[in-house]
Amino acid sequence: MEPAALARRAVRWHSAGLASSDAGQPGRAARELRAGLRLARRQPALRDIHARLLISLAWAESERGRVGLGFRLLDEAETLVAAPQRPILLGQRALLLKRSGRNAEALRQYDEAVGLLSDLAQPRDLVKALNNRSLVHLEAGRVRLARSDLRRCAEIAARHGLGLHVAMARTNLGCLDVIAGDLPSALRAFALSDADYRVLAPGRLANLAVERARALVAAGLYREADRQLAGAVREATQQQLGHVYADALQVRAEAALLADDPVAAARWARLARAAFLGRTNVRRAALAALLELRADQAAGAVDPEALARRASVLAGRLTRLGLPEDARVAEMVRVRALVAAGRGRRAAELLARQAGPRRTDRLDTRLLWHMARAEVAACAGRSAQARRSLLAGMTALHRHRSRFGCADLQTGAAVHGRDLARAGLAGALAEGCATAVYRWSERARAQALLLPPVRPPDDPVAAQALEELRQLRHSVRQAELAGRPTRAFHGRLEVLQRVIRERAWATPGPRDAAPPTPAPLTAVTAELAGAALVLYVAAGNVLRALVVTDRAVSVVVLGDLGAAQEAVRRLSADLDAQAGRSMPERLTAAVHAATRRDVDRVAATVLDPVLPLVGDRELVVVPTGVLLSTPWHALPACASRPVTVAPSVAVWLAARRRLKADRPADGSAVTVVAGPGTHRGEAEARAVASLHPGAVVLTGPAATPAATLAAMTGASLAHVAAHGQHQTENPLFSTLELAGGPLLGTTCRCCGAHRVPSCCPVATWA
Repeated sequence: MEPAALARRAVRWHSAGLASSDAGQPGRAARELRAGLRLARRQPALRDIHARLLISLAWAESERGRVGLGFRLLDEAETLVAAPQRPILLGQRALLLKRSGRNAEALRQYDEAVGLLSDLAQPRDLVKALNNRSLVHLEAGRVRLARSDLRRCAEIAARHGLGLHVAMARTNLGCLDVIAGDLPSALRAFALSDADYRVLAPGRLANLAVERARALVAAGLYREADRQLAGAVREATQQQLGHVYADALQVRAEAALLADDPVAAARWARLARAAFLGRTNVRRAALAALLELRADQAAGAVDPEALARRASVLAGRLTRLGLPEDARVAEMVRVRALVAAGRGRRAAELLARQAGPRRTDRLDTRLLWHMARAEVAACAGRSAQARRSLLAGMTALHRHRSRFGCADLQTGAAVHGRDLARAGLAGALAEGCATAVYRWSERARAQALLLPPVRPPDDPVAAQALEELRQLRHSVRQAELAGRPTRAFHGRLEVLQRVIRERAWATPGPRDAAPPTPAPLTAVTAELAGAALVLYVAAGNVLRALVVTDRAVSVVVLGDLGAAQEAVRRLSADLDAQAGRSMPERLTAAVHAATRRDVDRVAATVLDPVLPLVGDRELVVVPTGVLLSTPWHALPACASRPVTVAPSVAVWLAARRRLKADRPADGSAVTVVAGPGTHRGEAEARAVASLHPGAVVLTGPAATPAATLAAMTGASLAHVAAHGQHQTENPLFSTLELAGGPLLGTTCRCCGAHRVPSCCPVATWA
């Protein structure tokens, strides 16, 4: 074959390999590049294309985990490369050095490459070098330099029509926003890049999923993060993306640690450490080892003295690798392990050497420092100082959450404060102070409930998805009632819910919101006006109830938490089995008998022990965890008394005060709604409306979602008698069944009305 023909074919293979590489398909890229390389080696005159093929192949092989081979290919290319191609060789070697954790060497190579490349002559190569150099700056904490590189990268890529590289720069700018704590901006950037990647480079979606998962972990949405990561692991395995696979495992370990599953976290962390070591990336392997250390501490299965020794060794290693913040995290793990081992004095000495939390520290680092400081103080008997440290941590968390404008992100971030709230509650219970138990219980609930107000964004895409979701929910419900299969709807339902949530994630929040403060017990007692408050508290595996009356405040030990949760789950299942279903007579009798047994079991477990203190008073109940789904109306002691269920005392108190302030004398700001298919819904609505002359009453065909929303928007009180479905994964997608379709929680969460749903356990999300 003529040299010119060989050269043309080799160039075509090189172009194909570059396209596959850009699309995130290194296995395919390697095959195409090797085909071109075989042609180039047949003709010594093809030195230029020969060198370019070797450089591109080095990247593809390193992406498949064969980093050593990548370096050898670059060494071979260096003997052939011409001066104009040298910056490309430097950039590629820098990329392999970074992937190996040799960032200082990588930065020198990138600096030289960027200095040699021209915006006009080699825009694509310059864009790649700037993008990759920004990641080195990012890992070193040089955020300003990283952002400068990425903005220049995006500008050059846009000017030369390099759409994929614009999306890649946007993705990395989103990573910077994660570090800065601006998660809504990060998630907005990732959503835009997702749309571009699906068209331009589907093979990059796995890497994007990992970055999005990092943001979701930072927000505390660990279940959503784990779903993204499970898909990323599958895609990375199929595409032989070794570095994406290792990254996904590490972030999955972080998500499991947040999900309070330290055993799974340790397992993922070990796999990530092995994957990074296989790529000779000792820095990332050390970070995975730190995750494994923290998971082992959370599991409590490792001797604390041994854990402290591991932490000390790892802190030294992280320091030598140039990861000072992570080294401090390891030292704080060591401090906590020494406290657990009963060596409080040594723990205090180590903590005294540590500087306080820095403004640039990650939220998790800052909260861990407050936690370690509180444990050292408690070990020394300084309970007041311990409380102050825990409160300082929760205040820092509130400032972090106030940046979010989406309820998902606000409530998800509360997971980061879980250990602080648990420690505060445990300390209050140990002191035996009922007032302190009340305050810490309310602080724990406030993390998820007393959020800055959230308004939905003016987003036509989200609005359209919301309308389709409402209609699809209605179709699902109709199919269920008709006994038809609904599986075909589920995929589209999940897609729509994901679209709505992801669009909402990009909404910024009010950054000046004040942290929530528990109301004084004196104010609560006054508002009870003779009623009794029963506030349930779970600590460890023990369920307790704080009972507040006009006579006393008492803590009652109810017993095993697991037994109470199982009893409530069984009763809920009994009631679900009977809801809207026609069953054979014998099955109906069996379910009714099981229901009666489970009602007695729930009553004996969660309510009967407090009745001597409650007496015949009206009841205000504040459940916790699974107890939120307790059907209180089914319990015998609740049958003859008014019962109010609230997610927290603060929410109940605010609703009471708002109701008093807003209720007009003629009842014109009251809305009463009865949905279809309820046995006594309309009668209930009429009875409630008779108590509020002038109330807006919607029943029958008039009780549509649109009419209900319109009436609720200006109401101070809304009473809804309707069936519903509770979505435990995301309560904002729970529904109330109305005429013509369901009313979603996400559409009515901004109505100012105090809402009182009835008929179904779904009322717990109101």
